[in-house]
Amino acid sequence: MTSEQQLREQLATCTRIFAMQGVIGLFGHVSVYQPETKTAFVTPGSGSDKANFMPSDMIPINLEGKPHDGKTMPPVEWPIHTTLHGARSDALAVAHLHTPYATLFAIAKRDFHPVTLQGTIFGEGVPLYKEAHLVTTPERGEAMLKTIGDHRALLMRGHGIVVAGKSLAEVLFASLILEDDAKKTMQAAALGPVQHFTADECKTFNAEIDFERRANRAWEYFSRVESQWDKQGGTGRIELFP
Repeated sequence: MTSEQQLREQLATCTRIFAMQGVIGLFGHVSVYQPETKTAFVTPGSGSDKANFMPSDMIPINLEGKPHDGKTMPPVEWPIHTTLHGARSDALAVAHLHTPYATLFAIAKRDFHPVTLQGTIFGEGVPLYKEAHLVTTPERGEAMLKTIGDHRALLMRGHGIVVAGKSLAEVLFASLILEDDAKKTMQAAALGPVQHFTADECKTFNAEIDFERRANRAWEYFSRVESQWDKQGGTGRIELFP
């Protein structure tokens, strides 16, 4: 079993990397689940200094959203995390982000399709949660769960994204790939019609085979970069595939 301290450290590191990359700021939150104790560790919510999170800042809650200390409240959209943790064995880590580019696909009437080989991990699509509200109750969490199904990610209408994975490394890498593909789609559209990968092409490439190893390599890389970051907004960001 991964220890509580290790999970806290990984969660704090992951969130600082997201802050460095400019995909989490005033809003957004990340969690990791310890199934042996049925405990989710979640980052503080809006207004918290995510660029400087430390392991001690992480909030342990149960799957009903109750904080272990009885007073340190989790983000208001905690059901996003607890619903996925409780329902899917492959959702040991979850991120809810208001990413600048991927969120545009939750606003425009345009389906997301992968345009890079890395993006083919989303070959089965990224469904859209159409309800115009925050996911602040278990009932709304269940509705979100029905929409995401067994997909890796979800778009939330006019809101942001949700990404689930077996580890924080997977969630980090998948979130950055989704944002990068959304950005490249917009950039390519300025040149002409966008050529995306079909579902069959995604299956043929089968990016899933090596995803865990590549996610861990990405984690090592971004962790090293973040350790040297000055923690100032707008600095330190590294292009995923320059």
